[in-house]
Amino acid sequence: MRKRIIVFVMITMIFAVVFAGGAREEKGPVELNWYAHQSTFNNTQEQIIAEFNKEYPNIQVNLIELPENTTDKLQALLIALRSGDNSIDFFNADVTWTPVFAASGLIENLDEKFPASEQKAFLPSTIDAATYDGHVWGIPFRTDAGVLYYRKDLLSKYNKPVPTTWEELKDTALEIVTAEKAAGNEMYGLAGSMKQYEGLTCNAVEWFYSNGGSVIDEKGNININSPNNVEILSLIREMVELELFPSGVLSYGSGDARASMFQGNQVFLRAWPKAYALSMNPDNSSVVDLLGVAELPKGPNGTRGHSTLGGWQLFLSKNSTNKEASLKFMKFYSSEYAMRLHAINDSYLPARRSLYSDSEVLAANPFFGMIEDVLTNAVPRPKSPFYAEISAIIQVEVQNALNGNKTVEQALADAQTEMEKIDK
Repeated sequence: MRKRIIVFVMITMIFAVVFAGGAREEKGPVELNWYAHQSTFNNTQEQIIAEFNKEYPNIQVNLIELPENTTDKLQALLIALRSGDNSIDFFNADVTWTPVFAASGLIENLDEKFPASEQKAFLPSTIDAATYDGHVWGIPFRTDAGVLYYRKDLLSKYNKPVPTTWEELKDTALEIVTAEKAAGNEMYGLAGSMKQYEGLTCNAVEWFYSNGGSVIDEKGNININSPNNVEILSLIREMVELELFPSGVLSYGSGDARASMFQGNQVFLRAWPKAYALSMNPDNSSVVDLLGVAELPKGPNGTRGHSTLGGWQLFLSKNSTNKEASLKFMKFYSSEYAMRLHAINDSYLPARRSLYSDSEVLAANPFFGMIEDVLTNAVPRPKSPFYAEISAIIQVEVQNALNGNKTVEQALADAQTEMEKIDK
């Protein structure tokens, strides 16, 4: 009972802080509330709002930052929208949220406002992620895919190639870490987003698919408990036992994983493309110009590495009283201008096709040349109205395997059992 009360109080606090203000009067210029990511270090979102205001001086956009954790973002938004709160006009939405919000009737159908003629300019995977039950619900502004960062200087020092398999990565990391520690240097092999939140689901999906496994097959059958998944998760568990990960990695979010790499004490990092721009900021990084970017490695039974398909889109709240004005900004933020600025400033992967041949974008992000292949082979997370429940099960049981609470076999067997109970 006490645990339930604590959870309720925490959620209530998030609701109160993030969504304070309630309904507002609309006198004079139209005022919009955009619930979005925290500002980037280049303040790109603010730059885009300022440019929008030049074209639409009578529409004021208030940028309201959501919690950093993706799971907390989702819960805070669901609580507010289900309460009927009309202070949220539009908001950033993860690619996995489309079935969740659409099936709940909390967002507007955009079939007419964002027609097929406009969708053609976007990557097909971003439109697919915005689609549920035959309708389009979001306007994409950014796609994403996990990549492998590596220390160019360390691989060169030890005459090692960029690993293409997880076994190679483990062996290379072990050799370099052992040698560096013998020389008196603090060093770890790898870090990623591995605490119990959405980032761990992304990592786990990549591990499974890169070894020929899956979570839910094309027919909707749950098959997380498979020999291929047991094999690759056992390999990751071995890397934990070898202390190739930092000791606190099972509490690492994406920011923690980046910080570990940026301190200069790590060989490899699994992260999103935006880490590249952040690594080039000398105020927070000691590895400026030292990171290379490659595709994720494959497992022992995989044919190639696979990235989890990520990305963000804008949803229009059903409760908004300013829908037409909101759509004006939503389309501006998903324009070529705005995506180019985010790509150059923040290494965000554009949702528009044209920008992958843009000279300015490619000059700022040399590794974008390989991204098309990464995106083509990226795997989506399960598309389901019950995605939050599925993801939570993956997070709990993968952590149980990695921290030794359960054997890998038992953790995946329990994940299978729990996932089969959903919607029954």
